[in-house]
Amino acid sequence: MDGVPTFGEYIRQRRTAANLTRPQLAWQANLSVPYLTKIEGGANPSRRVIESLGTALKLSSAEFEYALILAEGPLPSADADHPTPVDLEYLDLLNPAIGAYVSGLWDIAAANAAHQEYFPELVTGTNYLEWLILNPISRTVMVNWENETRMAVGRFRIQLARAGESEHGRQILERCLADPDFALLWRSPVVVERSDLTKLVRDPRTLAISEIRINVWRTQSSLQSWLLALGTVVDGPTAATRSAVRQHPSNVKAP
Repeated sequence: MDGVPTFGEYIRQRRTAANLTRPQLAWQANLSVPYLTKIEGGANPSRRVIESLGTALKLSSAEFEYALILAEGPLPSADADHPTPVDLEYLDLLNPAIGAYVSGLWDIAAANAAHQEYFPELVTGTNYLEWLILNPISRTVMVNWENETRMAVGRFRIQLARAGESEHGRQILERCLADPDFALLWRSPVVVERSDLTKLVRDPRTLAISEIRINVWRTQSSLQSWLLALGTVVDGPTAATRSAVRQHPSNVKAP
């Protein structure tokens, strides 16, 4: 499935992946088979039922979050807006810390000079997922490109569900699906949480490797359509000596 599934479709997908029949899952979740059939067909379950199904299917916290979003529907969306001159001035003042304003679907609304230095060509108006998948420079910049891609795919699945029926989200997904490695990961049921907030990035000119810790913050106004992504460079020899060996995505197992 290339788009966002319904809650029932996701539960059926996970039941099939777990090799469970409908009666088996119904018994484990303490539900009747007719009711589970209705859920898989599109009926809206209660929070207690969602929790019972999550436990029975052994969903991870990220997978349960995804299931909950699918059941409850997308969040109310803020109209797309642009950073004000004051917002841009603040971003510049963050230098030499890495700063960018990023939308829910990972569009770069603005980026400061430090961000442009560490993430070349990921400039205002571009999308992080498209940069990661479709721009060849990302494979040089991101030392652990395959792992970053796997996590990005798993997290973007959640972001897309939060955004609901978004034409822009559909277009991002459509462009990325042209890449066979992305398509392989997307068509698996992988949903992940980012347990490690650090990224290893390589300067494409000098090949020097830096370790960056990324945090994402809600800006002062909850009405803004973007968040502040703030990165700090971690000092230490591991930033220059960590292995840069890469694997093909098909060889990376989901958690």
